[in-house]
Amino acid sequence: MSIKTFTLTTLGCRVNQYETQSVREALLALGLRESRGEEKSDLYLINTCAVTGESVRKDRQVIRRALAVKAQDPAVVVCVCGCFSQGVASDPVFEQVDVLCGNTRKGSLAPLLAELAETPPERRRRLDLREDISAVRKYEPMSLCRSHNARAFIKIEDGCNSFCSYCYVPLVRGRVRSRGEEEILTEACRLAENGYREIVLTGIETGAYGTDLTPKRSLAELVERLHGLEGIERIRFGSLKPSLFTEELCSRLAALPKVMPHFHLSFQSGSDAVLSRMGRRYTRREEEAALDAIYKFFPDAGLSADLICGFPGEREEDFSETASLVERAGLLHTHIFPFSPREGTKAATMVDPVPEQVKKERCAALLAVAEKQSRAFAEKRTGKSYRVLCERVRGGAMEGYTENFIHTATRGESFEVGRVYTVTLTPEVRFDSSTLTVLSNPFKEVDN
Repeated sequence: MSIKTFTLTTLGCRVNQYETQSVREALLALGLRESRGEEKSDLYLINTCAVTGESVRKDRQVIRRALAVKAQDPAVVVCVCGCFSQGVASDPVFEQVDVLCGNTRKGSLAPLLAELAETPPERRRRLDLREDISAVRKYEPMSLCRSHNARAFIKIEDGCNSFCSYCYVPLVRGRVRSRGEEEILTEACRLAENGYREIVLTGIETGAYGTDLTPKRSLAELVERLHGLEGIERIRFGSLKPSLFTEELCSRLAALPKVMPHFHLSFQSGSDAVLSRMGRRYTRREEEAALDAIYKFFPDAGLSADLICGFPGEREEDFSETASLVERAGLLHTHIFPFSPREGTKAATMVDPVPEQVKKERCAALLAVAEKQSRAFAEKRTGKSYRVLCERVRGGAMEGYTENFIHTATRGESFEVGRVYTVTLTPEVRFDSSTLTVLSNPFKEVDN
């Protein structure tokens, strides 16, 4: 086989990123080479997102770009996979695509694509590998040896059983399917052997891990086993529902020093009325109970949250309740989204829409509250020392995150990505709506 080249494009979430990286490793193992820069490729794979209408617009744009290369050279192979191709039976942009794959069978794509790249165009047949995702009940094996980042993501489950009224994801990801515990432990060991000290457990509904297994397992049990692995020093999580954070869970996690005191909560709203219309299955009281439990067992925790402004029927008093939740939570990072109706969901047909201008005003007002909380969080910790994983070296400074996820930039002369250093936070703060950076003093390496 002549050496073929490939280009991979990932749109959307961390789960997509994980899956693309898994395909990448498999293609490299088969002897293909990843293209560099603007170099033309023999194979293009686009792993798509469909969470919003804007996501789909970007999907089509990237697919058309790959098809333009194919139009100049019919030997080029174009593969489209992911949520867009899973959720749309047909689309004009699919007509010239060689391989259509949804959110199953990604793990077997690499050998198929490598063989197709060697097949003359006139002998190829167009492949549609998509399956009925609603009928899938088994987790599809995929794994990683390495990560593009200093932190390594481990996918522990797929699918979601929540079916929130605004969310398209369960329709294209299917039901919860948990990965076998031994597979997860094996991957974590392999990543540790390759030098990764920090892992992030991720999935479509990470907190639902183990609920579909027989016998049932829990996220806490998985983390307790991961905690015992040599080489893994830090454990984090993807987005989690606030209702997951009972005192029992927080107590078990707090007993594990490798669990970092940073949690991302999918609040979405602070109003019971809005939460009910969203189908979130928890209340404001449960959100506050989660905050109390976290801060009881993790007093220095950094919290981040997702919030939606302008959901259908959201009144001014509903919005005020969300703003008060942000204040009560003392959030470090806040991800604020104006409601955008997604075709195919219940919320897309709900009456009493909030005017676009009101959505913008509420987003701006909530952002102002969030920025104030974030500044206060960092300023309160000035002078404290933290352990920081070096994730990037840029402009003469080491960039990374403290245990509670404060972004730091530490000046110095010698850095090594992937190592952990102790830094002391100083008062100089750079801040914008998406990140907060606290400059720290010259570092020292943590004794291992």
